[in-house]
Amino acid sequence: MKNNDLVSIIIPCYNQAQYLEESVQSALVQTYTNIEIIIINDGSTDQSLKKAESFFKNNPVTHSIISQTNKGLPATRNKGIALAKGTVIALIDADDLWHTDCLQTFYNLYKKYPEAHFYGLDYIEKYSYNNRLETKKNLPNQLKNTSLLINDFFVANKFQSIVCQSTIAFKRDLPEPIFFNEKINYAEDVDFYLKYLTKYKLAYHYKTMATILCNVPGQITKTGIHNKTLPNLDQYEKLHPKNTSLKKYLDFKRYMYASQYKMMRDTINFNKMIDGINFKNLSSKQTFLLKCPL
Repeated sequence: MKNNDLVSIIIPCYNQAQYLEESVQSALVQTYTNIEIIIINDGSTDQSLKKAESFFKNNPVTHSIISQTNKGLPATRNKGIALAKGTVIALIDADDLWHTDCLQTFYNLYKKYPEAHFYGLDYIEKYSYNNRLETKKNLPNQLKNTSLLINDFFVANKFQSIVCQSTIAFKRDLPEPIFFNEKINYAEDVDFYLKYLTKYKLAYHYKTMATILCNVPGQITKTGIHNKTLPNLDQYEKLHPKNTSLKKYLDFKRYMYASQYKMMRDTINFNKMIDGINFKNLSSKQTFLLKCPL
């Protein structure tokens, strides 16, 4: 397949000098070569900026390195998206790694499924050198190594997400602007999915195409939910009141967030979170865990 279309790669970076080189290198060795790389340095205080600048001294690939005061991950991604010139925009975090055919697979999905606006790939999670986890997705095993149009993202994504922010791409020209909510600093990816995948189709290739590092200090998932701004789940439920699969997905997310609030003994936020749950959408074990006293 001819590489006729430019693909933009957005790499947000905040104090990830230790991991950035491998991440950028995984973008530079892609089999799809008509690319531009945009690195947004989000006010790093380590050697991230210096490292980023060194990668392109002897590499002719089109690139931009933009530095800004620290604004957080959603704003950093938004900056990169605003600068992107590609037909397709792909995101990769500075501590994740793409496999060499990742961009070509995104592009194949773009060409094969014109009705889709978003493109997703499977991934593995890496916790240590010898501990890699291929998470179980809510998709039939016989679909592995095939591509498909996801009919209902929130059924496929109910438990373990079928995509992550380093395995999702999208058309630059959508009927509406693509952006992350900059007020959210926990689960901004969930808000992104709720905003767009309730309205647009996702084409998916069910094959591992990226390695997601899960042992990086300072990751949001490690710092916890305390004092964080979460997606407004109630808002999306009101916008799509007849979408039963979305309601089940939202209730599962409420369960996950409520469980964290319960462990922190944050009764105010715990009660707010469980108030919107239809407990028929949870398992008996999940219901027990929420309702039993600490």
